[in-house]
Amino acid sequence: MYNCWDVATALALEESRALAIATSSYALAQSWGFPDGQKMTFTEFYWFISRIASHVTKPFTVDIEAGYAVELKQLEANMMQLFTLDIVGVNFEDQDLSTEVPQLWTIAKQSARIQTIKDAAKKQNKTIFLNARTDIFFQNRVVNQELMIEDLNRTTAYANAGADCIFIPGLVDKKWLAYFIHHSPLPVNVMILPGLPSSSELQNMGAKRISYGPASYFSTMNYFQQNARKS
Repeated sequence: MYNCWDVATALALEESRALAIATSSYALAQSWGFPDGQKMTFTEFYWFISRIASHVTKPFTVDIEAGYAVELKQLEANMMQLFTLDIVGVNFEDQDLSTEVPQLWTIAKQSARIQTIKDAAKKQNKTIFLNARTDIFFQNRVVNQELMIEDLNRTTAYANAGADCIFIPGLVDKKWLAYFIHHSPLPVNVMILPGLPSSSELQNMGAKRISYGPASYFSTMNYFQQNARKS
């Protein structure tokens, strides 16, 4: 998944024969002058996504960060509005972004949040592919057996709540990736980061989705700057 952030990049993906269109929350925020982490309002976010949705014809999946809501009632309302758009999937992370230092939701609370999104989709008579992102590997913790068990417990709970895939950005160690993929009850999505095994190695391990995340944005901006310096 080579991620986009606006109408122009989404259309470029369509013309490149991409099978699906996916956004990067970091890139989308940066392109409109916001820091990453739900610093825009949901109204602003909805408008940006609606512009992309109205221009693409391929299956369109959206990075919704933490749903722009803390309370389940507001999360449901946001999702009911979002699902009026022609989208087929969402990335949904398990950090509480309303606090100064984001913390992971408890497994029980995040499971309830996942269930809320799936229920909102049902109310709209839509089938949404929910890619449950866990930020456990972005918490500056040592990757070991204990952390693997903790993450697999989260993954199992998210699967029971209705998640269709588990997204584990931050894990790049080949040994632990292979371990997690082998034991995960859900298909595994990884994100391009320095040190990550090659795409062919990841496919051989059993990874089902490889996301570029903001890497596509960084590459484009770097190319733009280099050409600007030469002009």
